[in-house]
Amino acid sequence: MADDRTFERMTFEPGERIFEQGKRGTFAYLIVSGEVEIRTSKRGSKPRTVARVGKGEVVGEMSLFDNEERMASGIAATTVDAIRLSRSEFRARLKSLDPVTKSVIKMLVKHFRASHKQLSGSKKIEWRRK
Repeated sequence: MADDRTFERMTFEPGERIFEQGKRGTFAYLIVSGEVEIRTSKRGSKPRTVARVGKGEVVGEMSLFDNEERMASGIAATTVDAIRLSRSEFRARLKSLDPVTKSVIKMLVKHFRASHKQLSGSKKIEWRRK
């Protein structure tokens, strides 16, 4: 891909990993067709499917807001056609939002991640701005 600010059409076969829990993400995916299983696992445990999403859904988007590790893996449940969106393209679009909306979105992401960590037993919730 010559310019990571462009959208790229991708195809994933059943069982193929689209993104991996614990890794830093640089892309989100808009599902054009097919279904993706969202799976989480605790260290040493078998992955658990927590959602199955399809056409019109976006997966992997949380990592575009911050530079945190992915909270889940995305695995193609069927053949999946998707449009890949890079962090740089997303950030360029995010700049056009007004500052209040942008701040609210960033805080929602932070609160969601903190809640996820507490529910998974890995960390106490910390919502105060750093």
